[in-house]
Amino acid sequence: MKLPFFRQPTGSVGMLLTDTGLRYAEVRTTGDRVQVKQAGLIELESGCVEGGRIVDMEKTIARLSAGLRHTRLKHKRVSVSVPTSMVIVRTVPLPKVPAREVRPLLEMELSSTVHLPFTNPYFDYYKLPDEVIEERENEEGQTETIRLDNYLIVAAPGGIIEEYTGLFDRLDLSLHAIDIEPLALHRLLMRAGVDNESCMMYMQFGTDVINVSFFQEGVPEFIRSIPLTLSNYQSVAGAHIPEGLEAFAIEATREVERVLNFYQFTIKNDGTRVRTIRITGTFAGAEKVIEVMRGVLSGIDISLFPADHIIHPFFEDRDIQDYTIPIGLSMKG
Repeated sequence: MKLPFFRQPTGSVGMLLTDTGLRYAEVRTTGDRVQVKQAGLIELESGCVEGGRIVDMEKTIARLSAGLRHTRLKHKRVSVSVPTSMVIVRTVPLPKVPAREVRPLLEMELSSTVHLPFTNPYFDYYKLPDEVIEERENEEGQTETIRLDNYLIVAAPGGIIEEYTGLFDRLDLSLHAIDIEPLALHRLLMRAGVDNESCMMYMQFGTDVINVSFFQEGVPEFIRSIPLTLSNYQSVAGAHIPEGLEAFAIEATREVERVLNFYQFTIKNDGTRVRTIRITGTFAGAEKVIEVMRGVLSGIDISLFPADHIIHPFFEDRDIQDYTIPIGLSMKG
């Protein structure tokens, strides 16, 4: 089934549903500037949403409906993201066929050759510029060169899409587009005029998880979710936060380094090296993680997600990091 990850931007309200609440942002773009018109968080009780899945639909609807009454979001078009932990990114080579035949062929590949960890996938695809060249033996026993088109597939479980569709329909919000979090971040960064050709990595702190994604020439090549909870590194009373934060930063750096090496030396293995890492998300200790990572990962430019091009209503500039994904989603349309 079709999932419009690659729809062209037209403007909407970006929404990110997490275990702790619904973050939203509506923006206006002018040139390389992004102005946040409205943004906020509608909190949810524990147990309403777990791991991005809606556990208690009725309670979730009741809480979000009450929160929406205090916003200017009713009847707005909405762009929402699928949790990164549920998204699969794959490249699939196909014979050169007319455009109308691509989706049926990809559907066949997804049901047979490409193994996904879920059934009933919703997916979208994008034709990559580079061809795949294969050598095959023909019926005469001779080797011939075959040129194939290469397609990037972004897939998510049909169940989560149907949950979100049902939720936003009952909230009287028009679900206009579905996106993935890495693309939302990349869209926002590219608005600042950042070089799109180098190999870069995004590191996004969520609820009990660190999502990492790798882009090369604007294409999301690999994504991975790392379960990691700061509270596990603190005392029961929540004390000793500096010591806990230090241990968390070390463990986060170790896990990210492992995924980074897997991408560079297993997924790519062609000399590709990540040059920049941009860090964002709902985590006040990101600066400590950056400090530890800089001491371990040499030759990589590591910093917070650039936000100088974003005009926002928050009291602290750091607060913008909590809303980078909803802002990027709002830019999608």
